Amino acid sequence: MRLRHLLVSSLAAAALCLYLAMFFASPLPSLAGISGVAVRRIAFYQFLLLPEFLAAQWCGSPAELSLLDRLPILLAAAAILGCAAAIGWLLLAVCRVDRQFSRLESCVFSTTVGLNVLSTYVLGVGLLGWLGSRTILALPAVLALLAAVHWWMRKKSRAASHDPPGPAQRPCRAPAAPGRGPEPPLDSGLAWFWTGLAAGPFLLVVLLGAVLPPVDFDVREYHLQAPKEFYQQGRIGFMPHNVYANMPLGTEMLSLLAMVLIGDWWWGALVGKTVIAAFAPLTALGLLSAGWRFVSLKAGMVAAVIYISIPWIVQVSTSGLVEGASACYLFMAVYAMLLWQKAQTPASPCQDAPCLQARYVALAGYLAGGAVSCKYPAVLFVVVPLVVWLFAVHRAGRPLRLGKALGSFMLAVAVGCGAWFAKNWALTGNPTYPLLAEIFDGATRTPEKNRQWNRVHQPKDFSLRALGSDLARVGLQSEWLSPLLFPLAALGMLNPRHRRTAWIVLSWFLYTVGAWWLLTHRIDRFWIPVLPLLALLAGAGAEVWWEVPNWVRRVVVVVLVVLLVWNLLAVTSGPGGYNRYFVSLARLRTAPERVDPWHRYFNAHVTEGRVLMVGDAQVFDLEVPVLYNTCFDDSLLEQLTKGRTAQQIQAAFDEQGISHVFVHWGEISRYRTSGYGFTDYVQPDLLEWLVEQKVLEPLPPQEYPAGHQHLGRGYRVIRQSVRAEPPEGGAANN
Repeated sequence: MRLRHLLVSSLAAAALCLYLAMFFASPLPSLAGISGVAVRRIAFYQFLLLPEFLAAQWCGSPAELSLLDRLPILLAAAAILGCAAAIGWLLLAVCRVDRQFSRLESCVFSTTVGLNVLSTYVLGVGLLGWLGSRTILALPAVLALLAAVHWWMRKKSRAASHDPPGPAQRPCRAPAAPGRGPEPPLDSGLAWFWTGLAAGPFLLVVLLGAVLPPVDFDVREYHLQAPKEFYQQGRIGFMPHNVYANMPLGTEMLSLLAMVLIGDWWWGALVGKTVIAAFAPLTALGLLSAGWRFVSLKAGMVAAVIYISIPWIVQVSTSGLVEGASACYLFMAVYAMLLWQKAQTPASPCQDAPCLQARYVALAGYLAGGAVSCKYPAVLFVVVPLVVWLFAVHRAGRPLRLGKALGSFMLAVAVGCGAWFAKNWALTGNPTYPLLAEIFDGATRTPEKNRQWNRVHQPKDFSLRALGSDLARVGLQSEWLSPLLFPLAALGMLNPRHRRTAWIVLSWFLYTVGAWWLLTHRIDRFWIPVLPLLALLAGAGAEVWWEVPNWVRRVVVVVLVVLLVWNLLAVTSGPGGYNRYFVSLARLRTAPERVDPWHRYFNAHVTEGRVLMVGDAQVFDLEVPVLYNTCFDDSLLEQLTKGRTAQQIQAAFDEQGISHVFVHWGEISRYRTSGYGFTDYVQPDLLEWLVEQKVLEPLPPQEYPAGHQHLGRGYRVIRQSVRAEPPEGGAANN
């Protein structure tokens, strides 16, 4: 047996060396402008040998060290998370789902459930038009917190005043350490210390990055812009100008909650962004707990460190993107299913095991619904695999009533995300708006728009060459992969003690990648929610190294430390995410490197009226009223000008209160060349004609930071334009 372990370890070490050689030799386009050579190893050397380069980015120029202005944001985010945990804990206790949970399990499940409950509640309040009332949003959380405290004190009082129950009445208890393997050759105190030391820098980066203003396109277009508009309107409704704002926005509701409670959309957005980032450490705690229950304590520790150090996870979490939340809901749903599967063992001492199994299935369904409330693709990547799991266990002859289990699961899914489908059905006639427009139709959707959407969001190339290239990107060349993840996950498949869990994880991963390649437009962020499962498998793989000689283990530890350092350098560099960690938020709010100079100009000079944005949908940082549309929606400029005389256009602008117009030709060109599409009506000669007819007056060009080129142009609306007819066949009639 010892010889077998040595052989497996030797083969694993050789495979690891080969993978790392290929990993650090692979392209890294985002760093090409910094290192001059777009390979990971060059970037690693530069950042490691020139730490002052990173320090200059972190502190800005001129340098500053500002942290106190982050404190109110962190306190507000902690308050929301605390209320969510209290609500979730109370619900789990009332439903008696937590009877076999450890304290850590109870904390993680409660917080995850509570966040989805809060999100659904904010949606309901917003649809009723009550966003103007802070009390309505704050009162349920306060009541839930008080009820949770009362419930806990009552439980303690009963435990102190009654004798322990007899064997017939004894409730289910969690096993001391089910499935736990041998402990690492360190006492538990040191093990926790080293785990905290390894994970600590990444947790700090997530914390520092989460409170920064957004820079990502999707975040400024709808993840934060949609709740900003809901807050300004005082209600949640249909947005005909932003198709993305009509899809499920489960995590965005947490930002809306913060905006209402704080009374400011900008600061509330930073609080919400911080709450969304908290899903990453929450998942890491879930991995720690799941590793302890299903593999071993050390496997859970390794899995937590590996997950929180994955550059992809740090990047999406600090950017305000929702994939980290989807990953958390996915993993916790799988966790609940593993608990359900374990509770079905015939030797279970629990007398109400069937009821407990149904509760676990319902918990998994509710968490799967939480994933769907973040993004539609979770139906494909979370709900479908869980349903297949239910059927597979039934066919395996387990003591399970399939109809009851499936009914409980789907009902819980509907509770977790059904409000979003009902909202879209009521507002647009299409519960899956804007998807499946050919079946349900839906407000503002036309066959042409549907074709445009499908053309962008469906895969195009199914050749073997494309398959090989995309699989290489998934396993090796994706820019923000961790070099630790896949080697250790592969090693986890060789761990004989946990093969059942390993095969579940591997099957889920292969299904995810297959569905991603066949049915989506193959953006990396669509498959990364499966990363927690790979991290758990990697934790099981790390167990193998503890069974090799001490000197081999020391070498492995050194390699792991070096690779963690690489991950840290990757996530703290500029391309790895916005990294102005110590620059004051007041300065970052208007920083030229982050805010478009034209946006700064309008914020400073527009005192009345609205700005019509053409081609520019990243409008979050605009503090003045704006009109805009995405490339998938009707062009507002086209609606206001097509087929009209100059006087009619002037009247239309006056009616809409438009005082300025901004045309982002760079974005329009990108849409047209990338396949997204943009209406052909908007052309330079249209704007030239409006200037000639004295409808618009060009504004002076704005200066941009060195190395940046902008093809946008701003205009002021002239209030008294001359009456003129557009030239025959001219731009206004195209």
